[in-house]
Amino acid sequence: MLLGTFLFPCLSSAEDICFDDATAARMVVALDQAKIAEQQLVVAVGSEAELLQQKEILAGTVKLLQDQIAIYKNMQEMQAKFSDAKDKACDAAVKAATPTFWDNMTKYLVGGGIGAVLAVVAILLL
Repeated sequence: MLLGTFLFPCLSSAEDICFDDATAARMVVALDQAKIAEQQLVVAVGSEAELLQQKEILAGTVKLLQDQIAIYKNMQEMQAKFSDAKDKACDAAVKAATPTFWDNMTKYLVGGGIGAVLAVVAILLL
């Protein structure tokens, strides 16, 4: 029978070999859609690889920015400590330069004593 099919192709049924126009059109459209889907898949895979690479770059950027934030926080803390120490040193310098009560008392007593001595001298000379 197989030999007969090869020798007499007209005897085999046309429905098994040929398609009608509507079926052929659907098959062509399906093949085109499959080709387009395959191209889209290739593009999507390439895009995914690119996005993964961008993700790694962004993760590195985030890490660097976090490191910078930590450095700036440390700098701010050190600057605050330095400022506090500077303020304490200035307060100590102002306190050291400000005369105490006894310094003022001594100054006024000495000035008053000198003034009294000058007044006595002026009275004796006049």
